[in-house]
Amino acid sequence: MNPSFIYFDLDNTLLHHSKAEAAAHKAVYEQFPELQSVQLDQWIEEYKKVNLRLWEWYQQDKIDRFHVQHARFFETMHNLELPAEKSAIIGEQYMKHYSNFWEWVDGAQNALISLSAKYSTGIITNGFSDTQMKKFQRLSIAQHCKCLVISEEIGKMKPHPSVFEYAQNLAEVPAESILYVGDSYSSDIIGANRAGWKTAWFTSLTEKNGNEMLADFEFTDFQELIDWVD
Repeated sequence: MNPSFIYFDLDNTLLHHSKAEAAAHKAVYEQFPELQSVQLDQWIEEYKKVNLRLWEWYQQDKIDRFHVQHARFFETMHNLELPAEKSAIIGEQYMKHYSNFWEWVDGAQNALISLSAKYSTGIITNGFSDTQMKKFQRLSIAQHCKCLVISEEIGKMKPHPSVFEYAQNLAEVPAESILYVGDSYSSDIIGANRAGWKTAWFTSLTEKNGNEMLADFEFTDFQELIDWVD
């Protein structure tokens, strides 16, 4: 494929966000008895629904990051008829636990190291700058990547065109010579495709509906990506 520049998504592409998220929820569930009036699976399911809606509103500029951070636990507890007085404390503890469980997706570290030895590489990630920067530090991302792009610093989230335009300007290469590797079809594959980039869709941690057609390459194991790019 021989791109001039390879951008990677971070969460659930390089860093196993879903695994860390589940472990953090289990930790706060066991830490706070007021959560144990419902089953852990019920707690996580409701949290994910609330969190997804709040992130969609944040993406549409309807709310700010502080509303997302504080409302996701309060609203989850309220919806499940749990006493919500400690929702802020539970949210703080969740973030502490979450950071303790950050680790690489299987094969991702080797892929980044291998590909960054041959190509210029970077990261484009949605999320809050302080949290994402800590993830970069934990995984020592900067030593392998030329460009680190966090959506909050741009003021828009993927798949907004301005995110990809900003990243392309940093890379200083033509659109058609950029490869983007990500797990989210809506944010990563559609956004990069619209920018004129090539795309590699990591589907191991993704639910598919069978209608996705835009990715240039689809893979579940990072060795497949290495072989395809080389």
